[in-house]
Amino acid sequence: MPRPARPVAVSLALLALVLGPGSAARAVEAPPADGTGVVVDALRWVDGEPQLETRTATDARSAGRVVRELEADPDVTSAQVRTTYRLDPVGAGTLPERTLLASDPYLSYAYHLDSVHAYPAWTTTRGAGLTVAVLDSGVDATQPDLTDRVRDGGNFAEGTDIGEHGTEVATVVAGAYRNAHGAAGVAPEVEILAVRVCTPLGCPSNAVVEGIAAAVDAGADVLNLSLGGETYNRTTAAAVAYAIGKGVVVVASAGNSGDQGNPLEYPASYPGVVSVSASARDGSAAPWAQHNDLVDLSAPGEAIPAGEPGSAGRYPYVPVSGTSFSAPQVAAAAALVRAVAPRATVAEVEAVLRSTTTPQSWGPGYGTGMLDVAAAVAKARTTAAATAPAPTTTPAPAPTTTTPAPAVTVTRGARSARPVPVVRP
Repeated sequence: MPRPARPVAVSLALLALVLGPGSAARAVEAPPADGTGVVVDALRWVDGEPQLETRTATDARSAGRVVRELEADPDVTSAQVRTTYRLDPVGAGTLPERTLLASDPYLSYAYHLDSVHAYPAWTTTRGAGLTVAVLDSGVDATQPDLTDRVRDGGNFAEGTDIGEHGTEVATVVAGAYRNAHGAAGVAPEVEILAVRVCTPLGCPSNAVVEGIAAAVDAGADVLNLSLGGETYNRTTAAAVAYAIGKGVVVVASAGNSGDQGNPLEYPASYPGVVSVSASARDGSAAPWAQHNDLVDLSAPGEAIPAGEPGSAGRYPYVPVSGTSFSAPQVAAAAALVRAVAPRATVAEVEAVLRSTTTPQSWGPGYGTGMLDVAAAVAKARTTAAATAPAPTTTPAPAPTTTTPAPAVTVTRGARSARPVPVVRP
């Protein structure tokens, strides 16, 4: 595949975001952990595949010179000082444990499944055979709501601490339905590809870039990026473009600073990314959620029941808030669309999601409306059936017949060869 064109450069900026409710993310230009210099990451293309190249400069001035030198190389798409996205999950307490025979004990708290019309979609598909990559802090594969459906996509960040955020996101995507545990995800039978790109201190852009490439290579159908910040990182943008060019749907959270300046955040605002804002618990627009012209649609973002990693043999569920948890609902919906329309392009999946939302009177900036999973699956299925190539059949060959040989007159005393039979189709 040809390497993507260089995105337009945007000035580097330090972020100082005060986080709204839920799991927010922010980005800063980060020096190396040991404080010895400034790290520059570049995306180099080798045989049509992206490879991350890292250099360390002594100071900001030298880093600028390294960036210019790298970007002068025709095999380098982009170079930029490393960005660190920070995850700051905020819980809203715990859910009281319930025991309901043959039911998921926290399903009654999962109001969002009704809001986005998930249940009717499940009569058509629950996403079996599709893979959603969760690029996050890591996922606890022993979480009962994810049993036997978590595949290791690699660890591209320092350490091994998985925190809670990635597992919470994964259960919102793919929590099992009617397994007598937890609640349920929007696509309860998809596989999760767990790609660790975040540490407790943040998500370095180099880890995000490597994680995107690895997820694409591992066959992910959808990428979920519940992280972001104001800094436009050209290297991350190029990696996102690579994934989209490979036919992978990329979904990202729009951000949680809608009532604190409402800045654009990335990667949600990169071209081709499905950007997701959020509604409040009562169905109104969440004022704290980023809202802008680049948002595609919204999904519930307050008090979403999500599963946490195991602790002392227990797997608690907590109500979580933020666009970090509205985005995975859309990622799950994208997987369900792909399940019924496997030939759909990235742009077609995005168009289906946008065109089937439930319109809202929220004002501008929240996309086309509220996610409607059932309507998206129904439209994708109908469109796929209408555009499917007609089956081709090869006509059976006509029976082979042999024309009897003509009579041969043989003159006494002479010999003649037997005529060759004539075969007609």
